[in-house]
Amino acid sequence: MLLAFQWLGEIVSRAGDISLPGPLLGMLMLLLVLTVYGRPVDILDRASNLLIQHLSLMFIPPSVGAFFLSQKIYQQFPSLLATIFLSTVAAILFMAVLIRFLPDAKKSSSD
Repeated sequence: MLLAFQWLGEIVSRAGDISLPGPLLGMLMLLLVLTVYGRPVDILDRASNLLIQHLSLMFIPPSVGAFFLSQKIYQQFPSLLATIFLSTVAAILFMAVLIRFLPDAKKSSSD
Protein backbone atom coordinates (compact mmCIF):
# COMPACT_ATOMS: atom_id res chain seq x y z
CA MET A 1 0.00 0.00 0.00
CA LEU A 2 2.88 2.38 0.80
CA LEU A 3 4.53 1.68 -2.54
CA ALA A 4 1.22 2.00 -4.37
CA PHE A 5 0.68 5.49 -2.98
CA GLN A 6 4.28 6.43 -3.74
CA TRP A 7 3.79 5.23 -7.31
CA LEU A 8 0.48 7.07 -7.58
CA GLY A 9 2.08 10.25 -6.25
CA GLU A 10 4.89 9.94 -8.79
CA ILE A 11 2.40 9.56 -11.63
CA VAL A 12 0.31 12.53 -10.48
CA SER A 13 3.43 14.65 -9.95
CA ARG A 14 4.78 13.96 -13.42
CA ALA A 15 1.46 14.07 -15.26
CA GLY A 16 0.30 17.26 -13.55
CA ASP A 17 3.72 18.91 -13.74
CA ILE A 18 3.57 19.54 -9.98
CA SER A 19 6.73 20.74 -8.27
CA LEU A 20 6.20 18.45 -5.25
CA PRO A 21 8.19 15.19 -5.24
CA GLY A 22 6.11 12.13 -6.11
CA PRO A 23 6.71 10.28 -2.82
CA LEU A 24 5.64 13.34 -0.82
CA LEU A 25 2.52 13.75 -2.92
CA GLY A 26 1.76 10.05 -2.48
CA MET A 27 2.10 10.28 1.29
CA LEU A 28 -0.21 13.31 1.32
CA MET A 29 -2.76 11.29 -0.65
CA LEU A 30 -2.34 8.41 1.80
CA LEU A 31 -2.90 10.83 4.68
CA LEU A 32 -6.09 12.04 3.02
CA VAL A 33 -7.36 8.47 2.50
CA LEU A 34 -6.55 7.48 6.09
CA THR A 35 -8.23 10.62 7.40
CA VAL A 36 -11.39 9.84 5.47
CA TYR A 37 -11.24 6.11 6.31
CA GLY A 38 -10.89 6.90 9.99
CA ARG A 39 -8.56 4.16 11.15
CA PRO A 40 -5.32 2.60 9.90
CA VAL A 41 -5.49 -0.53 7.81
CA ASP A 42 -3.93 -3.52 9.63
CA ILE A 43 -1.38 -4.34 6.93
CA LEU A 44 -0.34 -0.68 6.74
CA ASP A 45 0.01 -0.58 10.51
CA ARG A 46 2.34 -3.60 10.50
CA ALA A 47 4.43 -2.27 7.61
CA SER A 48 4.83 1.19 9.13
CA ASN A 49 5.78 -0.25 12.52
CA LEU A 50 8.44 -2.38 10.82
CA LEU A 51 9.82 0.69 9.04
CA ILE A 52 9.88 2.69 12.26
CA GLN A 53 11.70 -0.13 14.11
CA HIS A 54 14.43 -0.10 11.45
CA LEU A 55 14.50 3.65 10.89
CA SER A 56 18.19 3.89 11.80
CA LEU A 57 19.04 1.88 8.66
CA MET A 58 17.66 4.71 6.55
CA PHE A 59 20.50 6.97 7.71
CA ILE A 60 23.31 4.70 6.50
CA PRO A 61 23.31 5.73 2.78
CA PRO A 62 23.40 9.49 3.47
CA SER A 63 26.13 8.97 6.06
CA VAL A 64 28.26 7.01 3.62
CA GLY A 65 27.65 9.63 0.94
CA ALA A 66 28.67 12.44 3.29
CA PHE A 67 31.90 10.58 4.03
CA PHE A 68 33.00 11.00 0.41
CA LEU A 69 32.17 14.72 0.17
CA SER A 70 35.34 15.80 2.04
CA GLN A 71 35.88 19.55 1.40
CA LYS A 72 32.35 20.29 0.25
CA ILE A 73 30.92 19.08 3.55
CA TYR A 74 33.22 21.41 5.49
CA GLN A 75 32.11 24.42 3.45
CA GLN A 76 28.44 23.66 4.12
CA PHE A 77 28.85 22.43 7.70
CA PRO A 78 27.47 25.57 9.44
CA SER A 79 24.30 25.52 7.34
CA LEU A 80 23.91 21.76 7.84
CA LEU A 81 24.32 22.14 11.58
CA ALA A 82 21.81 24.99 11.73
CA THR A 83 19.32 23.01 9.64
CA ILE A 84 19.63 19.94 11.87
CA PHE A 85 19.27 22.01 15.03
CA LEU A 86 16.29 24.04 13.83
CA SER A 87 14.45 21.04 12.38
CA THR A 88 14.96 19.09 15.61
CA VAL A 89 13.58 21.96 17.69
CA ALA A 90 10.65 22.39 15.28
CA ALA A 91 9.86 18.66 15.38
CA ILE A 92 9.93 18.61 19.19
CA LEU A 93 7.67 21.66 19.43
CA PHE A 94 5.28 20.28 16.81
CA MET A 95 5.00 16.95 18.62
CA ALA A 96 4.43 18.70 21.96
CA VAL A 97 1.59 20.77 20.48
CA LEU A 98 0.17 17.75 18.68
CA ILE A 99 0.18 15.58 21.81
CA ARG A 100 -1.36 18.40 23.81
CA PHE A 101 -4.34 18.77 21.48
CA LEU A 102 -5.01 15.13 20.56
CA PRO A 103 -8.26 13.87 22.10
CA ASP A 104 -6.72 10.57 23.31
CA ALA A 105 -3.88 12.39 25.09
CA LYS A 106 -6.32 14.26 27.33
CA LYS A 107 -8.11 11.06 28.32
CA SER A 108 -4.93 9.22 29.27
CA SER A 109 -3.48 12.19 31.22
CA SER A 110 -6.63 12.48 33.36
CA ASP A 111 -6.66 8.73 34.23
